[in-house]
Amino acid sequence: MAMRKIEDMLSAFTSAGTLDDLKNALDRQVANLGFDAASYVDVRRLPIAEEPVPFYQTSLRKDFLETYLAEDLLGYDPVVNRAATTNAPFTWADVPEFRPARGGGRGARNRARQVMEIARDFGYRQGFVLPLHAVDGHGFPASALISLFWRQEPDLLDRPEHRPAWLRLAGSFYHERALNLRREVALPPLVPPSLTDRERECLVWACRGKTRAETADIMGVSDRTVEFHLTNTMRKLGVHSKYHAIAVAVQLRLIAP
Repeated sequence: MAMRKIEDMLSAFTSAGTLDDLKNALDRQVANLGFDAASYVDVRRLPIAEEPVPFYQTSLRKDFLETYLAEDLLGYDPVVNRAATTNAPFTWADVPEFRPARGGGRGARNRARQVMEIARDFGYRQGFVLPLHAVDGHGFPASALISLFWRQEPDLLDRPEHRPAWLRLAGSFYHERALNLRREVALPPLVPPSLTDRERECLVWACRGKTRAETADIMGVSDRTVEFHLTNTMRKLGVHSKYHAIAVAVQLRLIAP
């Protein structure tokens, strides 16, 4: 019986001719498992400070989605951040911010807790998340997630009939199909910016934990020269910090750590 379900799901994903068809097939399957909604989100570059929202598909309540986006929470969502850096599926209960806060405080941690509180306010009591990692049509790493939203008693989600082992396989298959369909419909080729040898060298040393002064000593140049190259690198990559530049450069295979 389980094998038949897997075959039916994979067949539905394979036959989907559009991204909407693909998402509809996912919604039907996860509804049969008891989930209220599902989201598929590209997590290669998480936005903060009003940056553009990445590609996503969702069947979430419209009012919840509008609140979530209006509060600019995607870059602070602890579920999204965890999915971008792990392979194993997890529930919201595995995320520290899911637990009630103790005391006050400010900063990103409070924004993360805000995400979970808003979800509860809209009736989503628990969730199951599938981190998804593959390679896109241009040969670059492509990470995403499928987040499944649960309205029933949270403890019920622990039952194997609601989160069967084959969901992980189905999620990976979905991700690969979505990447193919996105390439077919309209995505322009991803052309990494060109870095000079000096710019790449400065970025590699920064990636390895060297300070600007240490990098200058290693390369036999001035601190100012290192700063000049790093500033140019950030401009080319469209980022505003050295650490963000490192992350993007590694992702685009411009440098190897």
